[in-house]
Amino acid sequence: MDSGRRPRRGAYGLAVAFSAAALCGGCVSSDDIEGLHSRLNEIEKEIQALEKKSSSKEEVARLNQNVSQQTTQLLKSNADTGVRLGEMTTQMERLEAKLEDTNRRLAQLSQQIESQSLRPAVPSPAGGATPGAPADAGSGPADATVGAPSGPSPRELYDSAYADYTKGRYTLAIQGFQEYLDLYPKNDLSDNAQYWIGESHYAQKKNREAIADFNKLLKSWPQSDKAAASLLKKGYALQDLGQKAEAVVALQYVIHEHPASEEAGLARNRLRVMGVQTQ
Repeated sequence: MDSGRRPRRGAYGLAVAFSAAALCGGCVSSDDIEGLHSRLNEIEKEIQALEKKSSSKEEVARLNQNVSQQTTQLLKSNADTGVRLGEMTTQMERLEAKLEDTNRRLAQLSQQIESQSLRPAVPSPAGGATPGAPADAGSGPADATVGAPSGPSPRELYDSAYADYTKGRYTLAIQGFQEYLDLYPKNDLSDNAQYWIGESHYAQKKNREAIADFNKLLKSWPQSDKAAASLLKKGYALQDLGQKAEAVVALQYVIHEHPASEEAGLARNRLRVMGVQTQ
């Protein structure tokens, strides 16, 4: 898939950058993270409210700015942390997921508003419709529902699985994302669904399953914007399994294939910790 098709990289980049800061300096407290989670929950409620009414570009821009401000504030925090490294990493992965989801939904809202603003107004028929008269074949909202599929939409199915992941319900998240892939194997978010299956397995310390998931993404969607993250987490999982040589190869591949990415910086840090020199 085209890596530039989805405007979510900004939120993802902030989350990864903050993850690196937490891993390197341990300068952010668990209270800071919980505070941002709480604020993001409030923003989620505002997004839901906007989705239910006709919204303006200004409202969407305000929420985008709000998300950015909350994340920037957290990045600048200098509170002491008593959270263990593993717990901090898990918290940041969940925060990364929530930030990405928030940014994606805001982008969708903006696109909906844009399309509505470009849609020409349909004039009302003179004198109104005659009671009892049949509607034209191409008009009326009733026609739009004819043949509509039952069950959740692709977005609803994806968002439900995403919510399970952010809340640590990894088994349910895997089931939801797999259902999404079974029903919509070539949709815009299919590669993301595959990636979060791998992340869910990795969070459960099922490293072999996670590696298989990341390999599937890299094979099926080599141009995905999740390719670098998949390679990085594949390297982590290989290291956790004690396969140092294979882990080094995967991490070096991140640097070689995605040199300007945040994941390349994280790969260099991990390699240095492993005692491997990088350029």
